[in-house]
Amino acid sequence: MATILEQYRKRQNDIREQIAANSLPLDQVLIMQELNYRICVLETFESLCKSAPVTMDTKSMGLHFQLVDAYVRFTLNERKFGPKTDAEGQKKRETALQSFTQVVQDGRKRFSSFNASTQEQYKTCINNYIKTILPVWMQYRNTYINF
Repeated sequence: MATILEQYRKRQNDIREQIAANSLPLDQVLIMQELNYRICVLETFESLCKSAPVTMDTKSMGLHFQLVDAYVRFTLNERKFGPKTDAEGQKKRETALQSFTQVVQDGRKRFSSFNASTQEQYKTCINNYIKTILPVWMQYRNTYINF
């Protein structure tokens, strides 16, 4: 996650320089918006990983998972726009969304009755869940705008 985020931030800085010089081509504005969105999502997931409680307290774990789950659902249901695509491109989008949805459903099922047996277990499991979600989310986002 950190490497991709660093790459995105570098690209964002390049775009900001173009904006400051009033030289950002209009066809790059959508890419700029998508880049800003992806950085926001990655930073939020990074924060959720770092803030995961190290505890066996089910209330703390439950509250944290509610935050994670709400954000995951948010990423599933928003920003469904991008350049028009042909039938093959639309099929790729639908397949990527189905894959993403399946990973989310599997995670929700796994955490619906989660009981930690060690202090670190929840933090480890939620981090693994997020690390599983991110590549599938990226694949889905790339069906809209790939850069």
